[in-house]
Amino acid sequence: MREPMRLLAVLAILMGGLFALKAISVTNGAADWWQAQAATMEQQGSGDAPASAQDDAEPEAAAPITLGAAAPQEPAAAAINPSEEFAARIANGVRTADEERVIYRLRERSIELDRRESELETREALMLAMEQRVDTKIGELNELRAQIESLAGDLTERESEDMNVIVSWYAAMDAGDAATRISSLDLDTQLQIASRMSQRTFGGILAEMTPLAAASLTERMAARSNLPDTVAELEARIAEGG
Repeated sequence: MREPMRLLAVLAILMGGLFALKAISVTNGAADWWQAQAATMEQQGSGDAPASAQDDAEPEAAAPITLGAAAPQEPAAAAINPSEEFAARIANGVRTADEERVIYRLRERSIELDRRESELETREALMLAMEQRVDTKIGELNELRAQIESLAGDLTERESEDMNVIVSWYAAMDAGDAATRISSLDLDTQLQIASRMSQRTFGGILAEMTPLAAASLTERMAARSNLPDTVAELEARIAEGG
């Protein structure tokens, strides 16, 4: 029972204090209002007061003093130019954490680009050396091919001369003896002899050959004018000289 009574007493005291504060505030406001009214009436009645006095009296009447009023704020500091602040930090060697991270990443990127540039230069040097070696090999191969072509030309010329000598041998023989000896040779050799020998001389030799040998040689010579069926056959015919 005593506890509720104490709470009621505390509440009553708090309410009385609030009413007292409110009354003081109202009283102060009324006093200020009456002072402002009196000053206004004096200014209107006299009419000779300077304008500066009126300007000084009006702010006092317009700003009544009340309990709990906020303190006047100090003037804000002048804004700092960001570019000047950045220039000052750079001059002093001071960087923020974000700037340090950016600079670190740029350095890493620069190192990576330098490494790649070095690798490209190394590869370029290797490719240049390899290209020079290839050019040297190509020159050597061209020289070797020229030598082979020269030797092949000499060999072909020598073979042609030798075949002309062989043809003259068989042309000087009796037709029957020449036919017997030519028939014992392979068809390619027979064909070369027949193509180099005059038609009148070889005609007599062919008449002395057996019908089978004469037919085989004739068919082989006629096949030379036919187009080859495959590329391999064409290459073989070119290699054989027919």
